[in-house]
Amino acid sequence: MKRNVFGALMTLIVAIAIAAPMVQAQSQTIMKANVPFGFIVGSTYMPAGSYEVRALGARATVIETKDGHNRVLAMFNPAGPSKAVDETKLVFQKYGDRYVLAQIWTSTSGQGLEAPKSALEKENKLASNGTQGGGETVIVALR
Repeated sequence: MKRNVFGALMTLIVAIAIAAPMVQAQSQTIMKANVPFGFIVGSTYMPAGSYEVRALGARATVIETKDGHNRVLAMFNPAGPSKAVDETKLVFQKYGDRYVLAQIWTSTSGQGLEAPKSALEKENKLASNGTQGGGETVIVALR
């Protein structure tokens, strides 16, 4: 009995050890960008700097500073195809002196990802009485 439990435990440990690098390898760098301002992703503040954006699947995306000190995992929704996706870019909405990541577009796929509305965006919409005003679109082209 103890032998069977030990064997099952060893099999599980080996399987996890093999699977961990595979999960890391499945993340794909889709773009790099220098963002000259701090910004918000969901509820996480990210400082200005050089960033790497990696896809972990169809919706999960990791946005990380080049030095690895700041990282956020966010879920995005498909933004749909666009006729005019000729560049890879990050699209931000600016509210006063604060920026919110709104979309990620890649020229290779022609498909965009759209972030769910952040608390700041919802608050701004309420302050503007439900109208679409208040935000300014800022685009950062990627390299």
